Amino acid sequence: MTVDELKQYSDGEFANIDRVIDGLFSVYTPEKTGYSLAEQAAMAVFIVNIYSGVENILKQMLIFDKLDIQNSPEWHEKVLRKAGEIGILPPELFQMLSKYMSFRNYAIYSYVFNIRWEDMKVLVDAIKDVISKLRSEIDEYIQTI
Repeated sequence: MTVDELKQYSDGEFANIDRVIDGLFSVYTPEKTGYSLAEQAAMAVFIVNIYSGVENILKQMLIFDKLDIQNSPEWHEKVLRKAGEIGILPPELFQMLSKYMSFRNYAIYSYVFNIRWEDMKVLVDAIKDVISKLRSEIDEYIQTI
């Protein structure tokens, strides 16, 4: 893969993430105080999808840099940790994305009615800013390789 192909790949993933964010905000409005279980389930899936897109980008960047991210039970944590270690993610963004990864891990293996709305709302409210910062960091990193 060339640098241009890596850029195209990340741009394509960000386009997919943007579509999912649009879907998320078709369900979520900050003024609304209560959501049905179905609406909360939809939002949980949107958050998991968004984080999966983030992982796809980071994983491809690490593969491009020829870093070991072999599939193992802990590969999700490894991808995020390595992206922080090599400077793709600044510490604050790493911390925020860690929260999304934790949510992803919890949401996949839990019943939706066990997910606390307050925990999900924090992630939803921050998602546009987090993705914007990630996009800037990814673009900056790609320019340096």
